[in-house]
Amino acid sequence: MPVGGLGSAMNAGLAGIQQGQQKVTQAAQEVASANTDRPVQPNQATSGTQSKDLASSLVDQKQGQRQVEASAKVVDSANQTLGSLIDIKV
Repeated sequence: MPVGGLGSAMNAGLAGIQQGQQKVTQAAQEVASANTDRPVQPNQATSGTQSKDLASSLVDQKQGQRQVEASAKVVDSANQTLGSLIDIKV
C-alpha cells in the first residue's frame, strides 16, 4: 500500500512548524529591541510608527504561534493515518 502522500503531509507539517518557529523568533527579537521610551511630546511622528511596529511584531508572533499549532495538527493527523494503515496492513 503506497504511503507517499503521508510523507508529503508529514514534510509539509514539519516545514510549517519550522517556519512558524522562525516567525515567532523574528517577532520576539523585534519586540525585545523595540524602543518603548515615551516621547516628551505625545504628537511626535516617531511614536506612532514605533507603536505600529511593536503591534505588528506582536501580531506576527501570534501568527507564528498559530502556524506552529496548525502544522503540529497536520503532523499528528499524518502520524495517526500512518498508524491506521500499519494496523490494517498487519
